[in-house]
Amino acid sequence: MDKFGQFVPYGMVGVGLWDRAELGLFAGDKQFFFNLKIKVIEETLRMPQFSIGMDNILSSVQHHRAQDYGPESGWYYATHPDKTDYEYYSPYAVLSKQVVIGNTNWMFNLGGGANRFTGQVPRSRFFNGMFASIEFSPFKDFFIQGEYSGHDFQAGIKYTYNNWGIRFGAQAIEDWAKDSAYSGNRRFALGISYLFDKYATAKRRPDILELARGAQAAEEPIVVTQGEEPIGEVSVSTGGRDIGVESGTGYKELSPEVKDLLGELRALREEREKAQKALLELREWLRDLKE
Repeated sequence: MDKFGQFVPYGMVGVGLWDRAELGLFAGDKQFFFNLKIKVIEETLRMPQFSIGMDNILSSVQHHRAQDYGPESGWYYATHPDKTDYEYYSPYAVLSKQVVIGNTNWMFNLGGGANRFTGQVPRSRFFNGMFASIEFSPFKDFFIQGEYSGHDFQAGIKYTYNNWGIRFGAQAIEDWAKDSAYSGNRRFALGISYLFDKYATAKRRPDILELARGAQAAEEPIVVTQGEEPIGEVSVSTGGRDIGVESGTGYKELSPEVKDLLGELRALREEREKAQKALLELREWLRDLKE
């Protein structure tokens, strides 16, 4: 619903390209344009993902600083309430990171852009071109989201089931507290999405649990060396560090699944140490027999 009390339908379709880019098409609200996002650096357990993109490619709102154009300008979109959001060719760069805090999965995004990401009110001038968002999942398949778009604050919730997703959000919630004509600006959105990945092998971003498992495996390699003796020697090397979500974090910040995995790996390490001790005793016994 927009501020005029109207229902505005729209749709978006996106496709992944070569495990590095994502091309999307937006259509609705008398608009259609493309969005392009390219992943430059992929996320690791300790490093964020870095991406660049361009929004509103071929948008018909072909004026930058669209907020400066009033009804007297005669421009077709001068009175459109979302003209600044549709400004054509809006570049941006963004850092994204998944973390686990208190057994809860979090997603943080921080970036900067031009054109549609800028505004004119005092907070927009102070954070000129900057945007940020936070998403956390208090329980499985349910997410709470908050965003500052560069000029407005948004909040919403999301629920996923298999490849389906449903979202409900509120836009420009800061207007509710204003003592002006904008105080009645109640804007809500409902969205339904489906991820078609039947033939896809790539992921939009790595799974943090898989990253933690890979890091743990790298921390505890098993090396088997052959010496002059007929009995091999097993050497187990451990890093002695907890696997955190980012630099400086510790074991307590991992999810329960990762903690269980680490417990199983430590139990295996203890069994290997017992086996190593038994092999050493057997080698000593063989030496005694030779003598």
